[in-house]
Amino acid sequence: MIKVDKLAVVHQDAEIGDNCEIGPFCTVGPHTRIGANTKLRSHVLVEPHTMIGEDCDIFPFVSLGIQSQDLKYVKGTVTYTEIGDRNIIREFVSIHSGTREGSKTSIGNDCALLTQAHVAHNCTVGNHVIISHGGTIAGHVTLGDRANIGGLAAVIQFTHIGQVAMIAGMARVIQDVLPFTIADGFPAHMRVINRVGMERAGYKSKDMDEVRKAFRILFLRGLRLEEAINQVKTEFPESNNVQLMLDAIHSSQRGLARPESDTYDVNMGD
Repeated sequence: MIKVDKLAVVHQDAEIGDNCEIGPFCTVGPHTRIGANTKLRSHVLVEPHTMIGEDCDIFPFVSLGIQSQDLKYVKGTVTYTEIGDRNIIREFVSIHSGTREGSKTSIGNDCALLTQAHVAHNCTVGNHVIISHGGTIAGHVTLGDRANIGGLAAVIQFTHIGQVAMIAGMARVIQDVLPFTIADGFPAHMRVINRVGMERAGYKSKDMDEVRKAFRILFLRGLRLEEAINQVKTEFPESNNVQLMLDAIHSSQRGLARPESDTYDVNMGD
């Protein structure tokens, strides 16, 4: 059974799944799809060409799929927004559509976007991602699975945040952050391995030890990066997690948020 409040406006071309609830003052546009068991509490705006998965809980004053703020956007261009299953999207979150014709912004499954978080055009957000209160993700950013963005942190355009990486609150991220690391500062620099995040994600002690050792070789031994990469390859030829870090280095376009000198002291007790 679908429940649509009498004060909601739902376009006749919208596809609404079973057991959905659409609360008062919600607006659902044409060419949209909302999966089964998803709840729009109230005052939620769902713009055209937006797809929302199943079992999502969307709180008041959320804007989904609204036109990109990119000044290159051409009026009349059709772009898309795709949101997966079991996502929690809290008050005043905004998720913008793509900019160029046919492009999209995508959010994975099991994410939590907290109050006033913003995901800009053409972003790709993985699964189990957390964006805390006021976290701002600029255009064309990629967030890996289980990335955690702290409150009021800002991530600049085209930056990649790796799998199980954590961005500290109020950090300013202007370069790529490798998987399994924690970045902090203004601008942000990688500091240590995200051991707690890895534990919560089910990684074994062996996995964490390999990642920590690889991080030290890459950044804390004074080696040239090319030399450090070769050494890491030699020492961890079969580690998929270390390979993820190396892949992120090779694919980086913005450069790496390399550790600062005081990171050496932090890692001495790790």
